[in-house]
Amino acid sequence: MKPETYHEKLKNKMDEYVHMIYKLTRNFPKEEIYGVTSQLRRAALVENYLTKTDYVEAMRLAEDIGAMLWGIIRKLN
Repeated sequence: MKPETYHEKLKNKMDEYVHMIYKLTRNFPKEEIYGVTSQLRRAALVENYLTKTDYVEAMRLAEDIGAMLWGIIRKLN
């Protein structure tokens, strides 16, 4: 099996992050289904509906993705 390329690893992290956000927002209050849930799913914005553990994991993934994207941008310059 061939090792993951950098771009494949980045894509996989981004997919993992999106799936995590959808999983986490399923537990939000029903009155937020079209407000905060929709906004969070589009912008990955947290409004105190998550546990600290879920928040930390989501932020870790977001930071990994940001660092990887920044690495790509630096190589373009």
